[in-house]
Amino acid sequence: MTAQEGPLVLAIDAGGTAVKVVLFDADGRAVAQRHADVTTVHHPDGRVERDPEAFWEATARAIRAVVCGVAPGRLLAAGCTGFGNGIFMVDAAGRPTRPGIVSVDHRAQPIVDALEAEGRLDEISALNGHRPWGGQTLLQLVGLARDEPEVMARSAWGLACKDFIRLRLTGEMQTDPTDASGGGLMDLGRGSYSTPVLEAFGHPELRAKLPPIVGSAAAGVRVSAEAAAQTGLPVGLPVAGGMMDVAACALGAGVTTHDRLVMIAGTWAINGMEVDGASAAPAPILNMIYRDGATRLVAEGSPSSAANLGWYLDRALAGRLTVSEAVARIEDCPVQARRCHFLPYVHGPRPRRGAFVGLGSTDDEASMLRAICEGVAFQHRRHAEQILPHGTGAWPAAIRLTGGAARSPAWAQIFADVCGRPVEVIAADEVGALGAGICAAVAGGLYPGLTQATRAMSRIARTHAPDPARHAFYAGRYDDFLRLDRGMMELIATMR
Repeated sequence: MTAQEGPLVLAIDAGGTAVKVVLFDADGRAVAQRHADVTTVHHPDGRVERDPEAFWEATARAIRAVVCGVAPGRLLAAGCTGFGNGIFMVDAAGRPTRPGIVSVDHRAQPIVDALEAEGRLDEISALNGHRPWGGQTLLQLVGLARDEPEVMARSAWGLACKDFIRLRLTGEMQTDPTDASGGGLMDLGRGSYSTPVLEAFGHPELRAKLPPIVGSAAAGVRVSAEAAAQTGLPVGLPVAGGMMDVAACALGAGVTTHDRLVMIAGTWAINGMEVDGASAAPAPILNMIYRDGATRLVAEGSPSSAANLGWYLDRALAGRLTVSEAVARIEDCPVQARRCHFLPYVHGPRPRRGAFVGLGSTDDEASMLRAICEGVAFQHRRHAEQILPHGTGAWPAAIRLTGGAARSPAWAQIFADVCGRPVEVIAADEVGALGAGICAAVAGGLYPGLTQATRAMSRIARTHAPDPARHAFYAGRYDDFLRLDRGMMELIATMR
């Protein structure tokens, strides 16, 4: 059977700024793809929202463009992933009752601050295994119940981003274990929604608005006639349960054992790894039931990764350099030399703010670009060290790097040298979409389970070994980075 005749699966990855739609073959190779930009509104007061109808229409157009011309019978199933947390409220007919809330919206942070002031953070963590934070689905739902009761009265369901897309594809309200648990809504030990955590906030009625949980590789729902007309997909095509984007990236990166750690270097710096059973204290920001209950995936993160470079190129350099040109320039700055530091908090998390620190007369464009790339890698190392205690406490054998930073060999090498571990870069450009495609491959019967599908569809494109001398040099700069961050936080506290 030729590549033009073999089976295909469709993957939909709904991110914070765009929707990626990719057709994968049985070996995990992308044979067609299309990106659709979607408008995300950043309000001055910090709310971040998306028009659900425009979001779906852009997604439907991208799907139609990708599947146009695919021979009947080749497409076996579809799978979805999307940003975790945030919430899309819909009525009983599936119509949006308000704009969707995006995960970087922290309107619910005052609820977290009140919990901290009352000394109740550990109480909530004990109920759902997570550290509460302002963008968490649980907190968003509680905030809406308090601030928009009329909207909640009209709303029948609260859906994750990818589950809203699955609703439009199939007409069914469902979620999967990664979004349900990663949103702080589940009792991880029992594997079901946690009514006690909703009761702790005084809103047990929210339980009725949480959709049924199905397996990530489950194929119980199918493309409806209405969606087929909008997208060009065949009526009755199986649609997998899918995964939150963090879990989908881990799966696409081949993280199905405890000896690999995934680093997702995009807008957010997200590090995740598999662990067994209950996690250590303090609770992580994400604690998910992963691979349909086979294991847990714990993760730490903050909006402090590769998007800092995009900000610098767009706002400081006014688009004069492309990302590839900018990263190539870091080679003009020797590694073991004095230069400034960069704190990669242009996008938060508050109260942190981005900063160049220690600028000197020898600093130039190349040294500042290297400092940005290093600052991002330092923040990923920090988050890795936060999650290691949830496993054995030791670094895994290697790091699987995904996201924008992975596309640059020079930047990937910085990650290897900073962390002192080999960095393996996945062959796929869209690793999160590949994770959704792996779920679809199982739902479509191409493979018997997620582990087998991952082994067949995820592969390493290149490996970067750490340089011992550079690692020793970066150890000192990493310590300086942590001290500078602490000092800046103390300074900010005096400026409030």
